[in-house]
Amino acid sequence: MAELARCYDGELEVYEYTAFLNGRLIFSEPEVVGDQPAHGSVFTLEGSAIVSAVKAAEDPEKPGIIVRLFCGMHEGDATARLVFAEPVHRACICDLREREVEELAVDGATVELPVLKHCKFITVYVE
Repeated sequence: MAELARCYDGELEVYEYTAFLNGRLIFSEPEVVGDQPAHGSVFTLEGSAIVSAVKAAEDPEKPGIIVRLFCGMHEGDATARLVFAEPVHRACICDLREREVEELAVDGATVELPVLKHCKFITVYVE
């Protein structure tokens, strides 16, 4: 039993496989100073909903992004308003396969989302 316990509790033996190559690893990329701001945001969220994903749309023909939000509140409903840095051309609710279900009203750079009930989520496509 002691030998079996030592297999789980013993020291981990580690070996360096290619010690002779470690001296040749030289990273020669020059340091680049960027000209873009260090901080920025595509959008801000107003309300009590939680953003769970922001990604490019799966369809290569669609130039917009997908924003997924959910109601993480223990009790009650969540509200959400997305305020983008640039004007929004269109926005719609999608299913999880990113098929458009319902158009959303867009006011300049603001997209008002419907109320999210307890433990519910919403997928929004925005251009």
